[in-house]
Amino acid sequence: MSSGTLEQLFEFELHGVEVPAAMRFHVPGLGLEGQLQSGTPLRLTVRVDGTTELAAEARAGSFAQLVYHRLLLRFGAKIERSVPPSCVHRSFETRGTTASPAVSTASDALNMHVIIRRSPVVLSAAELKALVRDVEALVVTPQPPTSAQLYTAIAMYAAGLESQNKVVRFLVFYSALALAALFKRHDGNQENVDRLVLERNLQLTISPSPKKPNVNETLYTKLRNDFIHAEDRGCDPAGAIAAIEAEINQFQHDVSLVFSNL
Repeated sequence: MSSGTLEQLFEFELHGVEVPAAMRFHVPGLGLEGQLQSGTPLRLTVRVDGTTELAAEARAGSFAQLVYHRLLLRFGAKIERSVPPSCVHRSFETRGTTASPAVSTASDALNMHVIIRRSPVVLSAAELKALVRDVEALVVTPQPPTSAQLYTAIAMYAAGLESQNKVVRFLVFYSALALAALFKRHDGNQENVDRLVLERNLQLTISPSPKKPNVNETLYTKLRNDFIHAEDRGCDPAGAIAAIEAEINQFQHDVSLVFSNL
């Protein structure tokens, strides 16, 4: 198969934060360059040179996901909601020929929802520079099989940030924490989930479990169990939903601190 140069344009959204200037990525070992432009949606152009079209497309897609996930991991506490990368433009040029670019309308789906937003947090130049270094190092670092649970947990954390339903977001975050606890402590039980969160929020409310009075649980585990096991805890699912919705912002903040320090 002929080698050439692939260029793909991805769009994604991070509600609640603002990238004030373009970010440039350079990974010569992979023949890869990228540029993230500010705006809504954010636009990431990825250029891959010197390989086949199929390999270049896989490399560009993985790079876009990596940039997106590292932004979430570093700034998730400030992000209200996110929309994952979608390819909206693609072209591949072989040596001596130019292929017609293929354009997707997938970006139309990014603006379907009307969202009331607060003023975004402007990310600093130092924060963005550190992110670029992080991405450029990680893109050439193989993912060890022993870290599969961690990368799945990160993907679930991202899925939580993408959810508009507060209860769904809460439950996905909690499941992501369980996987993170499985990776870090080799057991994803609720006790280890609580330990992860308490390491980042020492002021978190703790109370005895109604089913096991000799075992304490954090507020977040209580909220999770009050909803999942509503029939055993007062049969008040509406009240459990309201309690989760009242705490979701703080929970997101604490979960984001956990993931940014894994």
